[in-house]
Amino acid sequence: MELFVSGRLCLFGEHTDWAGEHKGCGSDDVIEGRTIVVGTQEGIAATARRLADKVLRISTATPGGSKSDPEDLPLEPAALLEVARAGGFLSYVAGTAYRILVAHQIDGGLELINHTTTLPMSKGLSSSAAICVMVARAFNRVFDLKLTTRGEMEFAYMGEIATPSKCGRMDQACAYGSIPVLMTFDGDILTVDRLALAAPLHLVLVDLKAAKDTTTILRALQQAYPKAETELHSGLHRLLGPENHRVTAAALEAMQRGDAEGLGRLMVEAQELFDSLAGPLCPEQLTAPVLHKVLSYPAIQDLIWGCKGVGSQGDGTAQLLCKGPEEQAQVCEVLTSELGMDCMPLTVKPTAGGA
Repeated sequence: MELFVSGRLCLFGEHTDWAGEHKGCGSDDVIEGRTIVVGTQEGIAATARRLADKVLRISTATPGGSKSDPEDLPLEPAALLEVARAGGFLSYVAGTAYRILVAHQIDGGLELINHTTTLPMSKGLSSSAAICVMVARAFNRVFDLKLTTRGEMEFAYMGEIATPSKCGRMDQACAYGSIPVLMTFDGDILTVDRLALAAPLHLVLVDLKAAKDTTTILRALQQAYPKAETELHSGLHRLLGPENHRVTAAALEAMQRGDAEGLGRLMVEAQELFDSLAGPLCPEQLTAPVLHKVLSYPAIQDLIWGCKGVGSQGDGTAQLLCKGPEEQAQVCEVLTSELGMDCMPLTVKPTAGGA
């Protein structure tokens, strides 16, 4: 059985997934989180099949093409939980398998061969979440668990938080593929709505080929929740609350109108707000000199409507909204030849929206 799970790109609303989960936890100024998310063309491809032995046999491929030898994990809850808590790549596989195993009767084992990976790792495109969704989807399809996409997302999220990762629920939106969605995080209630997009979005994702530490960023920002103890904490609450509601509402209207130029202006505004209100809480990661060099690079300014960072932010990946397909190709050429960056064009096709 052949499976594919894409990465995910957060157009707007990064960090509001975990922030919104604090609503009702003792701080009146914490409101719902809202993110606008779309899948990438890059992702993880694998084959899955049932095994007679009660093991999870996993092998992986890197974006560079190297492949690991198969490794067997016993399909036993205690053993899987131990691997999950140890961290590392296999922790995501084991954590998700653990969640599936304690909720469902699994008769036999599973072989999951990740033969192709085009999704960059640790670049803000939810590579770890894609792995978790892949494991949940493989169990679902092979053992006919009858999970919906939302069900796969839930097991993937529960699997990831069984590891040392401190991700929010947004990352598992990669389960929806390339469809743009609005995710709302109201305490422990998640709603997902498919979005209307009147005109294509010609994006370029730029691998900044630098270092970022998502765990450090999350640890620093999450200290501001649930209750703001300092002025900097209050600023982050404002950023991830009312400011985010205002920006995402305007972005939804721009998408419905097919107003790419307006959407680009909102990206620039969102980045400026993030730099001023989140940056001071983790300056060692969020000053992000490589990101800001690319965002302000003179040679691309006439080719784009706007730009911002991706995911947890930092020097991982930049997203640039180009004026059209020709400009998209030109941006890739400029940043590759002049700055040595790796560029990934992503065109989001128009959609009708709906449930």
